[in-house]
Amino acid sequence: MITAPTIIIACVLAILTLSLPRKFFLVPYVVGICFVPADQRIIIMGLDFTILRILIVAGVVRILLRSEQKNIVWNNFDKLLFGWAICGAVVYVIRESEMSALIYKSGRLFDIVGLYWLFKQSIRSLGDFVPILKLFAVCAILMAPLVVLEFATGRNPFLYLGRVQTAVREGGYRCQASFPHSIIFGVFWANLIPIFLGCAIAERRRFLYWLAIAAAVFMVIVTRSSTPYGVLATNLVLLLVLFRYRRYGRYIALGLCGLTAALHIVMNAPVWHLLARINIVGGSTGWHRFHLINETVKHFGEWAMVGTSSTLHWGAGMHDITNQYCLEGINGGLITLVLFVIVLIIAVRTVGRYSLQNIPRNQQWLAWGICVSILGHCVSFIGVSYFGQIHMLLYLTFAIAGLTYEMSCNSVHLTRPAKSNLAVVNIS
Repeated sequence: MITAPTIIIACVLAILTLSLPRKFFLVPYVVGICFVPADQRIIIMGLDFTILRILIVAGVVRILLRSEQKNIVWNNFDKLLFGWAICGAVVYVIRESEMSALIYKSGRLFDIVGLYWLFKQSIRSLGDFVPILKLFAVCAILMAPLVVLEFATGRNPFLYLGRVQTAVREGGYRCQASFPHSIIFGVFWANLIPIFLGCAIAERRRFLYWLAIAAAVFMVIVTRSSTPYGVLATNLVLLLVLFRYRRYGRYIALGLCGLTAALHIVMNAPVWHLLARINIVGGSTGWHRFHLINETVKHFGEWAMVGTSSTLHWGAGMHDITNQYCLEGINGGLITLVLFVIVLIIAVRTVGRYSLQNIPRNQQWLAWGICVSILGHCVSFIGVSYFGQIHMLLYLTFAIAGLTYEMSCNSVHLTRPAKSNLAVVNIS
């Protein structure tokens, strides 16, 4: 299940996690999720230890041994996030009532709680996030030539590190690099682009970010997948067009909800039937997305209480749950789905409001880029359910939202930002 080169890489990353200075603590995590395939794992007594989980253990050990831990006051956003994760796990385990279910959900909780705790320990201000963002930019630039090779030859350079491949659609290659699927690969970089772009606009001399944006856009394009294309387009519109009008975000959101409801009423088919008409690239499976949502709605009574163990009887292809919202409900029932949506809403609202504070313009762009990235995840969830390395990016984004929530709840940071180490960010 794990190749020799990956074992060497895992050892090196673990050693770096234990030895690097605190400001570079997350470097191995970023490198690991960008360049090591997610299928690589060590199985011990039925327990899966992926590269990311090995790094989580190393990170916890390092913080405890070096006494670098800080006393964390968990805010309401943190509690809500943990509530969503725990609720989904409990409902799933109770429904399945099998040891395998308990092991699986324990692993998922280990990922969520472990990563979130590490992020809370290492990212203590928005300034701490900037080096991580620069490292993502460097990884995008370094990965682009490898993806060029994959696009030109159809052979994945990361094949020697894991079971990755290059699929073909309509005669063209769908690149995925080290990621488990081309859609996940494209969505990953599409949701980093708004943060890169926000920093590039705020700091016009930041050539690194512009180069990373070019690399990331190229990698999104060569996935030949409609979902990453749609997410990229949405993120660019939200970042560039709505920055000036973000103060009216609530009204824009309510207007879009009203428009969606009106379309649902006047259309002959449900409003989600519009997904069936999306075919940005040839061979898109928009109809499957529509059919999945439609069947989830039709079988509401089947999964609303405690989810459901199988969706095979819903129709052809219904084993492939390519919608994160549907997956939350199917696995954890309506309560888990509602908590998940609330987490997303509060995350978007918190970071969006912070971008409106009386802070330097470069910080406003950074905060707005993070807000748009969260909205990009919300759009991504319509066309794909997350698996693999992209989970770390999602939890990192949630951790930034939690930090921003903490800052927003402290009136000192809002009224006297110049005296607050949490409110001062230099992204140059």
